[in-house]
Amino acid sequence: MEEPIEKEEIMKIALRAVSLSIVLLALFHAPSAMAQAEPSNPAMDKFKEDMKAAVLNGSIAVPQVKELQANAETLKAAKGERLPGAPVDLLTPYRAVSSMKAIMAAVKQPDRETLQADMQALLAHQKPQAASAQPPNAGQKLGKDVFTAVMFGKPTEGQVKQLQDSLNGLEQAKADSAHPLKALMALKQSKGEIEAVMNTGSFRDQDRQAVLDDLNNLGPQGGGRHGRG
Repeated sequence: MEEPIEKEEIMKIALRAVSLSIVLLALFHAPSAMAQAEPSNPAMDKFKEDMKAAVLNGSIAVPQVKELQANAETLKAAKGERLPGAPVDLLTPYRAVSSMKAIMAAVKQPDRETLQADMQALLAHQKPQAASAQPPNAGQKLGKDVFTAVMFGKPTEGQVKQLQDSLNGLEQAKADSAHPLKALMALKQSKGEIEAVMNTGSFRDQDRQAVLDDLNNLGPQGGGRHGRG
């Protein structure tokens, strides 16, 4: 009686392994014309390989992997060049990263530590692309540095929304050439708002200083000296 039971259990395990292999194949190796046209991203490749290992180890469930993949695609899209005149969007990539961090926190060790390190490497590749081969101007550099600060920091969603609104306010002020005094006041207000968030939010020191330096390079000073006293 014991032998048939053992064989049945072995068959169940084998079927689960085959099913899991099929799922992993579909998740990580689905053909895509867009993917074939894109250059290889070593950080993403390692992230995918380590996610597969974590699934096989039972450290993370397949639905969580799918959610991580969706969030990674959101970050990839955020890295793309922003069209001229398009509003700044920090909340979408911020929410994607927040979701990824929450999922990572539930992964069993030692895979959790591995995947968290992978995500940091992946984020390092997610800086927005330059609109051209020319060096970024002061406003473009500010946008990139704020993006980096948000991705690697631990701001609240309210602070991220404030940064997003302030960056869009700067864009509008720059475009308002018909009302120079109004534009100057809007510029000062937006700079002061960004400075306040950077000085009170949870950001890496180097990211905070980069943004504050960018504010000083934008022209007229707004909100006094930019930096922690």
